[in-house]
Amino acid sequence: MDANDLHPLIAAYLEQDVQRSLSACQNLLDILEDVKAGHRAEWSGTGNAHTVTIRPEAVVIHNEWDDGLGDAHLPCDVFRDCIEAWKACISS
Repeated sequence: MDANDLHPLIAAYLEQDVQRSLSACQNLLDILEDVKAGHRAEWSGTGNAHTVTIRPEAVVIHNEWDDGLGDAHLPCDVFRDCIEAWKACISS
């Protein structure tokens, strides 16, 4: 899956909710690992504009202000890659 195949909500979530917070990136990576390792059944959190639900099989991003955008469903590994890439981008 390349960046052109990703739902636009992923970029919106990173820009509007995670923003330039390295600690938020690390927190999401830690939560993702906890869920994948079975330490949590799932995790859900709502930020400025989106609710993210992390389950062992997938991550769902929902825009709280516009249901017409649909939900982004992506594999956990792809979500991790997006967070890591965002973290690298905002660190430079």
